[in-house]
Amino acid sequence: MLNYYTPELKVGAYDLCIIGAGPVGIALAIACEELGLSALLLESGYQKLDTFAQSLTTGHKVDPERHQSPEVSICRGLGGTSRWWGGRCVPFDEIDFQSRRCAPEGLWPFSYDEAAKWHPWAAKFFQIGSAEFSAAVAPWTKLSGARFEALERWTPETNCAKIYQERLINSERISVLLGATVTAIEFSDDKKLVKSLTVKSPSGSSKLAQPQVALTCGGLETTRLLLAAQQESPDAFGGKTGALGRNYVGHLSGKIADLIFTDPNSVSLHDFFLSNGAFARRRFTLPPSVQANDNVLNIAFWADNPPFHAAEHRSAALSLVWLALATPGVGRRLLSEGILRSHLGPLPYRRTEHLVNVLKSPISAFQDILRIIRARFLSSPRRPGFLIHNPSGRYALLYQSEQTPHEGSRVTLSNSSDALGLPFLNVELQYKQEDAESVVRAHKLLDASLRESGLGRLEFYDADDEERAARVLRQAADGFHQIGTTRIGTDPSKSVVNSDCQVHGIENLYVVSSSVFPSSSQANPTYLSVALAVRLANHIKSAVLKRTAAPTTADISARVGDDADDE
Repeated sequence: MLNYYTPELKVGAYDLCIIGAGPVGIALAIACEELGLSALLLESGYQKLDTFAQSLTTGHKVDPERHQSPEVSICRGLGGTSRWWGGRCVPFDEIDFQSRRCAPEGLWPFSYDEAAKWHPWAAKFFQIGSAEFSAAVAPWTKLSGARFEALERWTPETNCAKIYQERLINSERISVLLGATVTAIEFSDDKKLVKSLTVKSPSGSSKLAQPQVALTCGGLETTRLLLAAQQESPDAFGGKTGALGRNYVGHLSGKIADLIFTDPNSVSLHDFFLSNGAFARRRFTLPPSVQANDNVLNIAFWADNPPFHAAEHRSAALSLVWLALATPGVGRRLLSEGILRSHLGPLPYRRTEHLVNVLKSPISAFQDILRIIRARFLSSPRRPGFLIHNPSGRYALLYQSEQTPHEGSRVTLSNSSDALGLPFLNVELQYKQEDAESVVRAHKLLDASLRESGLGRLEFYDADDEERAARVLRQAADGFHQIGTTRIGTDPSKSVVNSDCQVHGIENLYVVSSSVFPSSSQANPTYLSVALAVRLANHIKSAVLKRTAAPTTADISARVGDDADDE
């Protein structure tokens, strides 16, 4: 059932009240439904993007050199940021859950196997065909100090609202309330329970009481609500010196080297390919033993096009793509704002240089563009990206590396507030020199493995390690992957939620978000966030059964496995 919030609307009690209808909130609601639980899903925005709802985040203060603006990194509306993301699904690795010298503060309170238990459900939710994320291929099995078998899978439809809207509307166990912005969390006198939520819209506000509450409104907005609650209850969440708002991380990503294949034709193995009805792509990674021995953070690499905006790439096809994206009214129809900005690059735009590139090879450029359009926009499933092949076998090498917490990297409340009275955020995202040096070491390890195997080599853009690390830091920026500010752990003084994602000391409040992650791995956080959502649904089910003394039932993971066998 779907409805629109008004202060007069009467809402009954549900097994779980979920704040935020992004992919994690939708997944949690559906998991609850499959377990026989009822869920109330509150969303600040609507089915279509709403100017007022979006304005509630635009006042966050960020450093534009380090952090994406809230206009492109936070989306209020049914489906949340799944409306904008690329659709890459990647799990965390086993090493991420182990004690590591390079990331001692990043230890999870449960094992990799406990997280992987929920991967099949997340794979089914994202329609990626399989939860298999490894597929070796010859001749790249010859690599010794590196691997080329890790898969990323891409969801055929990125917008979860499109996939699940009808199911949400027709469900007898899920109620969706749009235009409902939660601005405050009130606790019982003993601070052990959430007593009520303040829900507002431009037409007024009301109090809403529910037995269990889960925050799934993204890393920054979830932290914002808890920080606002801490203003009224200063000892909550570990107090002012606790973990809430601290340890903010994302990823380091960029390009500091080119990848040159010994056999230029081998690039086809580095491109997208169909696997079980969805696109996949292989990535270079470093084995756990290499990471441990060389004190390297988790990192992944893959062959990529040079930056579209860098006209010196001399590619007629890439310049033609750039010119199309830079045309007013065209680029925003093709790509989300955040991805578009990264491809357009900094001002001033170099239109003349790009036009010269196109005019040098106009026929091949248009042939390449036609192939891209057909694969990217006219095929089903749509190809998530493209790699322009070239006879020299030279490609940019894109990396995405884990980031470790910086003491100055945190989120706090600002002195200004949105139209509904909730304070905006001051967001500081800072990077360590050691993280950049880890990225450089990882590249050197990959280069050595490529050369030893005879399959290729790297050519660095800078001459020495110091210059390379400086380039890594210049490119370091995130804001899409909002990690760490409500971290999970066993010690309430160093974490916000326990191993069940329950807020320490508060019996009926949970957080399911990338903000609970104690480490960022090499992976995008959305896939694991959804896995944690279905894990929480099973925990809620157990709690409800204990409360009602009902007989136990098989958990949802078993039923997902049965469904897979039937298919």
